[in-house]
Amino acid sequence: MSKLFFIKTFFVPAAFFSLIINLLLLSPTYFMLQLYDRVINTRSEEALWLLIVLLFIALVVMGALEVVRSHILVTANNAIDAQLAPLVLNKTIEEATSPEGDQYRYAMKDLTTVRTFLTGYGMVQALDVPWLPIYMVLLYVMNPYLFYLLTLGSIIMVLLTMLSNSLTKQKLSEASGANREASRFMNSGVTNAEAVNAMGMKASLIRRWSGLNDRTIVLQTRASSRAGAVNGTTKFLRQFIQSMAMATGTYICLKDPSFTPGAMIAGGILFGKALGPMEYLISGWGSLLETKAAYTRLDAFFKRVTEGEPHLMELPPPTGQISVEHVTFGIRATSKVLVRDVTFSLAAGEFLGIVGASASGKSTLARLLVNVWKPLQGVIRLDGSDAGSWPAERLGRHIGYLPQDIELFAGTVAENIARLEEPDSDKVIAAAKLAGLHEIILHMANGYDTQVGEGGAILSGGQRQRIGFARALYGNPKILVLDEPNSSLDSAGEQALVNALLQLKAAGKTTILITHNPSFLAHVDKLLVMQEGMAIAFGSKDAVLNQAHQTQVQGEQRAQVTA
Repeated sequence: MSKLFFIKTFFVPAAFFSLIINLLLLSPTYFMLQLYDRVINTRSEEALWLLIVLLFIALVVMGALEVVRSHILVTANNAIDAQLAPLVLNKTIEEATSPEGDQYRYAMKDLTTVRTFLTGYGMVQALDVPWLPIYMVLLYVMNPYLFYLLTLGSIIMVLLTMLSNSLTKQKLSEASGANREASRFMNSGVTNAEAVNAMGMKASLIRRWSGLNDRTIVLQTRASSRAGAVNGTTKFLRQFIQSMAMATGTYICLKDPSFTPGAMIAGGILFGKALGPMEYLISGWGSLLETKAAYTRLDAFFKRVTEGEPHLMELPPPTGQISVEHVTFGIRATSKVLVRDVTFSLAAGEFLGIVGASASGKSTLARLLVNVWKPLQGVIRLDGSDAGSWPAERLGRHIGYLPQDIELFAGTVAENIARLEEPDSDKVIAAAKLAGLHEIILHMANGYDTQVGEGGAILSGGQRQRIGFARALYGNPKILVLDEPNSSLDSAGEQALVNALLQLKAAGKTTILITHNPSFLAHVDKLLVMQEGMAIAFGSKDAVLNQAHQTQVQGEQRAQVTA
């Protein structure tokens, strides 16, 4: 849905009802004017009852329109959430793995900010703001002095608002930054609570957090003190100006007999209604600016998304053939190259082992192979097609990926294995059996329906890794990329992993195994050796191992000659 659709469908009708509501809001003022000028002077009970009935009807209609306007805005809230929130969340998840930083990290928060304003009290008040000039015109018609007083008071209140923003903007920004820093440090402490408690780091952690938090409190106190002083002055002026409106009306009554007490009271009420939108603009100015900034970021976000998401044609399921052609990847912000000019190819069903020292680019290459990251240069092809031409959701069904850090979701064992889909019992059990996990799951409290807790908190590290492996196997994918799949396994778990790898090889699955354990390389067809982001050796396992052995022998011979 476009912005124009939301405006025409929801906000134009809401603005129209606001027009009628504000017209009907003048009825109590008119009622008061008629009571003083007609009923009391004529002492007519019939006129009094007629005015009461008319006022009752006007207020009932106004209340009904308020309900309708509220319903329109609530419906708009639901429509905005249903249409836009999934898109924002989808893009946020896609970008969350980017090493460049998640540029859409706050998009969901921005959407909530805009949606809350557009469909809440802020929007209702904003729809009433255009009535300020109309109230001012009515006051001018009643008497120019009331208009002059309102204009002068409005100018003073606006100037005070600008002064408040000038005095507090920088301090509030600094306080917000300090608060985020303290929150990140506290979240880091909670995440690493196990190590903190085990190594007696709690007191030091609290001391450092207290220092960050104290700075936040100092900055917030300074900003709040300044804002409080200005807000107190503004409230004083608002009450004083409104009281002066009554005083001005009284003065006009004394000087002009045609200006009746009823007109004086009605003018005071109208003056108060005119100050209402002005007071909202002043008190809600920060919120308005925040909403405007959030809307600007969201608008840019949707433009990037719509421009960068071409329609991708449906491709046949991959057979498992992979070709990596001169792939380079790095972090632009730091000019750091993580993978440099890597080239290799695998036929469908081949088993590749990737080895290398820590920080040699193995895990980066794994993320590139499963399309989590995109190459800066070069291309990765599946069955001859650029992997980037696959929609991630469709390609993901044909890929099994086991990262080093296993993250499970709050839910059952079955739901986690089924990749959060509605679990297919046969597929879940088949994946669990292949991972050597079926018997372990049956011994859990509720079997496959056992709740794993937030992040798999109730499970051991080995159990989380094996469930992650079963998740990678779910749905019988054609390609599997396993990054250190044995890092948390005991001997029984490692044996189950070896058995699973043999079955995958027998089934003709293209399997890529990253490992530091040489015993897992016994069954691979090909071997890729990574060093400082480069592929220094690739080929059949025996050829690569012979090459490595010859290199080692030559190095030893050179060392002996040098000695």
